[in-house]
Amino acid sequence: MPNQHSADKEVLGFYIPRELSQKIRKAAKMRGLTITAFVEETLIHATRRIELAPSDYRLIAEATERALRGKATKNSGPKSASSRSNR
Repeated sequence: MPNQHSADKEVLGFYIPRELSQKIRKAAKMRGLTITAFVEETLIHATRRIELAPSDYRLIAEATERALRGKATKNSGPKSASSRSNR
């Protein structure tokens, strides 16, 4: 399905100065990347020396499992009125 993200990803929202936002947009465009890809690449580089503990990986796995269960519930939920009327 379009616009569905991988279960191992999450939204991270924050505010940044407009000037920085414009710089990010320009830098991403110059490199032919989406803003998401550019920010992800930049953050990967900035955190390359950070080590995760086994407990961190357990938390990640649990959150991913919850996201997968949530997707399964949404996909198996009741059919909409329009899909029922097409029978």
